[in-house]
Amino acid sequence: MIVPSMTVQEIHKEVFEDFKTLRNKLDEFQKDFKRMVLKSNCYPLTKSFEYKTREKKNLFIIGFTALKRSAWKKPIISTYGVYSRPEGKYVVAPSLDMNISTIYPPHFFKRYRERILKDESISNEDIIRHYFKNDWGFMGAVVNENFESVYNCFENDEKDEKVSFVAATYQGYCFGVKQGNVNIVKTIISDDMLFENQKGIFHELRAAFQDANKERYGMII
Repeated sequence: MIVPSMTVQEIHKEVFEDFKTLRNKLDEFQKDFKRMVLKSNCYPLTKSFEYKTREKKNLFIIGFTALKRSAWKKPIISTYGVYSRPEGKYVVAPSLDMNISTIYPPHFFKRYRERILKDESISNEDIIRHYFKNDWGFMGAVVNENFESVYNCFENDEKDEKVSFVAATYQGYCFGVKQGNVNIVKTIISDDMLFENQKGIFHELRAAFQDANKERYGMII
């Protein structure tokens, strides 16, 4: 079980080891999803399944997406775990093929609520679900002075904390820090928050994100 005393590297190890126990459940969930896809006439189709592992009691949410009917054979699969600390709920999303984990702290979801959804009525749990339902990966870049100045512009309380990467996502632009094979995503901003003189470098990153997803999924996301 992920506990508050764990370091980010210990969380990474815990998630990767525990995920190995989900193989049978993944097959079961995928069969259920296949039935949904074959019955549906509306795409893309997305469905999430929750599962708490038997031994370590970690909560995982596994999402399946079919962009078209034939995608039941090879749906897009996303996985993330939810855990709590005194300051709120965190999410850890493992990239199994790359041996990388991405951690989203409560502050990230606070900013996501304020800046992207702009809705105070949604529960914290649903905020998390909404983000990952609309998550299509990201295209990252190393932070330079221009990106860092934008981060400092919108995160005044975090000026003493450095960020090492910026990323374009389907829902906005994220800033974070890399610690070994763990990415910690600190915050998110929307395109309409940028001043005109800031948009150029971010739109280049957005274009690279769209090109990568067009190559991967056959469509611009």
